[in-house]
Amino acid sequence: MDQGSSKKGQPHESLYLVLPYLPLFELLAMAQTCKSFNDALSNDILPWLNIVVDDRLRGSRVTDEILMKITSKAMGRLRSLILVNCVKITDDGLQNVVVNNPGINKVWSLHHHVFFIKTKFFYECFEHIVSN
Repeated sequence: MDQGSSKKGQPHESLYLVLPYLPLFELLAMAQTCKSFNDALSNDILPWLNIVVDDRLRGSRVTDEILMKITSKAMGRLRSLILVNCVKITDDGLQNVVVNNPGINKVWSLHHHVFFIKTKFFYECFEHIVSN
């Protein structure tokens, strides 16, 4: 069987085109299925640049620690973060994500009633929101 330029045991290169479009929990589940998928997700930053955490079906399991672990996969280059029903995420946890990802442009949290797009007033707005 011809595998093209793929090495044996490695996922096909087209997989890297699909990964950024998969929902977060599917990415995490995929990483657990086999070593080659885990390696693909560990070595590719693209799926981790825009993260949507929808915790409605998970029973609110996402905590500050889990959020930091997930967002750290972007290696400080997270662009956007959307949190839906993440009631265990604290303001401090959200602030840590923003501090560790200076290039972040969008943050939306339904639970925290936070929505902002990075502007010249981004950090002042964030400080005001977190302090209240």
